[in-house]
Amino acid sequence: MMTPRSRHFIQTAFGAVICAWSAALVCILLHGHQAGAAIPLAFLAVVILVAIRFGTAAGAIGSMLAAILFACFLYQPIGLSVDDPAARIGLAWLVLGGLACSYLLAPTSPGQRRQ
Repeated sequence: MMTPRSRHFIQTAFGAVICAWSAALVCILLHGHQAGAAIPLAFLAVVILVAIRFGTAAGAIGSMLAAILFACFLYQPIGLSVDDPAARIGLAWLVLGGLACSYLLAPTSPGQRRQ
């Protein structure tokens, strides 16, 4: 039997995994293409949807995981050091926007509705 706390943890983890999987899919689809700085800003829509469905923590963790995946696999040079200043700003906006939108738009725990 699952307690509410374990159910909350599983839903949060599932939401964060959806964000990470979606970011990895974007990295795979755009591998070898010139990645624009607007990709993290467009990905913010995925983070907002995950935050609304799975809660604040899932959106916050998901935005950070997505930014790390984009920094490692989407932008040159490969690794956490991003060479393009516009791409760095886009990643920063992804994290900042993901955190802000998660706290402003999402319920505090998964399954609750905002009033």
